[in-house]
Amino acid sequence: MAATQSGPTKRKRRLGQLLRSLREEREISVDAVMERLHCSDATVSRFETGKVLIKHSDLEILLAFYTVDDEIRTRALDMWEDAAQRGKQPEFLNALPRKFRSYVKLEAEASRGLFLQPLLVPGLLQTEPYSHAVHTADQFVAPEGVDKSVAARVSRQRLLTGRDPLHLHAVIDEAVIRRVIGGPDIMREQLQRLLELGEWPNVTIQVLPFGAGAIGTMSGPVTILEFPDPEDPPNVYLEHPAGGEWVEDPDAVSGFMSVFDGAVAAALSASESAALISAAIADLA
Repeated sequence: MAATQSGPTKRKRRLGQLLRSLREEREISVDAVMERLHCSDATVSRFETGKVLIKHSDLEILLAFYTVDDEIRTRALDMWEDAAQRGKQPEFLNALPRKFRSYVKLEAEASRGLFLQPLLVPGLLQTEPYSHAVHTADQFVAPEGVDKSVAARVSRQRLLTGRDPLHLHAVIDEAVIRRVIGGPDIMREQLQRLLELGEWPNVTIQVLPFGAGAIGTMSGPVTILEFPDPEDPPNVYLEHPAGGEWVEDPDAVSGFMSVFDGAVAAALSASESAALISAAIADLA
């Protein structure tokens, strides 16, 4: 499964596929590219397969060599910029549990994230003080690693901003907004942050009220990542204290998609959820 394999990022791979198709359409040999770029055949193979990102200067040389039109040139340069910025490893990656690192890398490649969270505010929506309180209480995080773990979580939130932000849809249980983590002041700040983020065009937050009863799964958090390329199937990640696991069976993935859809239907609307969050803030006063 793509989620558990190391290798090229999807953006680098798509740029490489474009460059290879341009070369083959023009019946230009690998040897000719090697001569033009003063590189080896292995280097050409690596950037055409997406294992490495071609240098910007070499990309410009190739686009001129392939005599592409302005539309293709702009498309290729935009793809390079996207791969160069979104393909970077998240900061503080080594501070995370090993199994969780594969999730964080793939999260950076996703176009949409679906979060079903019965216990905590999803990491991408957490304030720094709230995150610190969560990590401090986590028995699986060593005291000396708390600050780095918090910094890693905060750094991931940049995915929600920029030219091509992650679209996030979170369904959180009412217990998430009622459980006071870190004290009233920290919790009030966190709830206010949820109201602010809920106004963003790429963020949808719904609250599953206590009155909704049981939903399709009550066993813990579920995260579903979707990708821009229609050939890339959704990936499901089930988080647990030791790091979490990927769901690989296609039928199981489809089942979790249905569970999320059911939770969306049972939850309050975004506006009703905002009203309930506001009421929770008032109760903290």
